[in-house]
Amino acid sequence: MFRRLLVAAAFAATVSLAQPQAGGGGSSGDMGDMSGGGRGGGRRNMGGSDDMIPSGTMRRVQQSKPDLIADKLKLNKEQKEEFDKILSAGREESRPVQENLQKMRAQLAAAIVQGGDADIKKATDDYTAAAAQMTAIEVKAYGKLYAALKPNQQGKAAQALELMAGIFEPRIGGGRGTGRGQGR
Repeated sequence: MFRRLLVAAAFAATVSLAQPQAGGGGSSGDMGDMSGGGRGGGRRNMGGSDDMIPSGTMRRVQQSKPDLIADKLKLNKEQKEEFDKILSAGREESRPVQENLQKMRAQLAAAIVQGGDADIKKATDDYTAAAAQMTAIEVKAYGKLYAALKPNQQGKAAQALELMAGIFEPRIGGGRGTGRGQGR
């Protein structure tokens, strides 16, 4: 019983982390586009600037992961363009894995509800394998980014690796921040 509770808690944590970020916006197709476009509503969101909400209150708009990485590494224009190409290729490569992860989550939830320990273990193992594939895609993209860095930028590259985690996960909802959306 404790094992089921633990697996259910892990599943709930995974699902909660997949919720949209506060002030998100855009569609799931703009996953990390560094151009700042596609965010809708007339926002001026190029560098995490303050954003006006229709009620007249101000709030801080969270930068996307690619923007945070570019800022942290101080990428020049050419490097940003190369990073954008790397991310586009990574998104294409990760799409089938992402779809597989969603199926695995559903299978895990079904196994938890139906209560078979063998089914839970199989679903957990399958999900773990798919998650490892996603991590490999993220690390491959990081390796390409690292290769494009100048020696003086490579010192901060470890911080960029931390930000690469989950960079290809689709943004769920794509709304205008109406939910809790605590993001990452």
